[in-house]
Amino acid sequence: MKTIMRNTFLAGALLLGTTSLLTAQQTVVGTVAPAAGSGSTNSITPVAGMVTATGNGYAYSYNDRQIQDADLKSKEVSKEISTPKGADVYIENSSRNVVVKTWDQQKVKITTTVYYEGETKLTDDEWLDRVGLSLKTLGSSVKIKSGNGNGGGGFMVYGSGSYSGTLSSSSVFNVNGQNIGTAKTAVKKIITITIPAGSKLDIESKYADVTVPAGVGDLNVDISNGNLEAENLGKFILRSKYANINVGDVKTAEVEFTNGRFSAKNIDDLDIESKYSTIEMAAAKKLVIRSTNDEYEMEEAGEVRGKKAYGNLRITKLEGSLDVDGINADIKIRNVGPSLSSIKIDDKYADVRIPLREKKNYAVDFTGAYSSVYGNFEKVPVTDKEKEKTAGTVTETPAAGTVSRGGGGGTYTVAPRAYNLSASQNIWGESGNGPSHFTATVGDGRGLKIEMKCQNCTVDFK
Repeated sequence: MKTIMRNTFLAGALLLGTTSLLTAQQTVVGTVAPAAGSGSTNSITPVAGMVTATGNGYAYSYNDRQIQDADLKSKEVSKEISTPKGADVYIENSSRNVVVKTWDQQKVKITTTVYYEGETKLTDDEWLDRVGLSLKTLGSSVKIKSGNGNGGGGFMVYGSGSYSGTLSSSSVFNVNGQNIGTAKTAVKKIITITIPAGSKLDIESKYADVTVPAGVGDLNVDISNGNLEAENLGKFILRSKYANINVGDVKTAEVEFTNGRFSAKNIDDLDIESKYSTIEMAAAKKLVIRSTNDEYEMEEAGEVRGKKAYGNLRITKLEGSLDVDGINADIKIRNVGPSLSSIKIDDKYADVRIPLREKKNYAVDFTGAYSSVYGNFEKVPVTDKEKEKTAGTVTETPAAGTVSRGGGGGTYTVAPRAYNLSASQNIWGESGNGPSHFTATVGDGRGLKIEMKCQNCTVDFK
């Protein structure tokens, strides 16, 4: 049993060493569970590579020695391979910043810098193996894998007890390529990847920043806990959690985005599903959204449609059309363009602003109980014949008379009951600024069409 637990622990400890984000550099003391019946806790100061067992607790440590600048040497190591024309490039990365570059050669090249003490005779291939970098062809594609290698430090307790640990942003090796500590200057781990211009690029990255230039082909990115900087793109597919994304002009994009900030210049066609994020764009010609608790802000939008729950949708200038279903989703449009053809909104508990003061020809059909609607037009109530009520005295049904009880018999009298419906109430007998269902026409009504359902809303068309 102890052997099984120890093997399980070692696997877990190695996994921690390759995934932790912590960057503080310090000696770590962990606490492990006491031996059976001892009734006390044991404090451990870990040593490089040491495994300690106390009772049912196990502790593992990487070396966290800090190397002085004067003792630190560095070397740039690289590898390149020829690739088939039009080859796709796949990058799998963890905890190492990635900088992509393009060139006119039909080759892929990886470059990084290693830090070490003493004099070393290791080749570039040997160094790349030590730091966990690989480059190889797979049929007509190229795969690059970038892990932590022997880098980093950390401490973990397995079993009952507590744990804490560190991972440095740079690692120092001895002449044989073994990790002996961390750089005092905390130089970041970076890999530069140079690919043929126009290559399709597929990146999976976590705990790191990625930079992509213009000139790549299609870009497919799955990123978490990092940042992506990309220039102009053709087709862009993104899956992101806890990341910040900044891109230039994009032709088409498919985005799944959670907990971050997405910024873009101009996107021709964007399909985005987002949660708990901020989405910013200079312009989107065609936008389809599925949004939960987000802040959307665009300078200019053409066709916008989708679903929005909570948060805000702000558009400086709306040019084409708007079709949005939502709840608790505030919609604010500052200006409408001359080519705007239709607006359809189905919302609740929201503030909506669509200024129509410059429009001379439009028609409005509004439905919404308990809403206040303001506009430079005359509201014409639309009534439901079964619920129609107008200002004055209303008599309820059933009419006065005698009603027989069933079963035990007997009768009782229903008296007529009258009540007043004030003119300030809407046709459904609910308070608000105007009727709960009305139409309005400005000009001949053949221009912009507005169809809105908004319960418990404040709507400003002025």
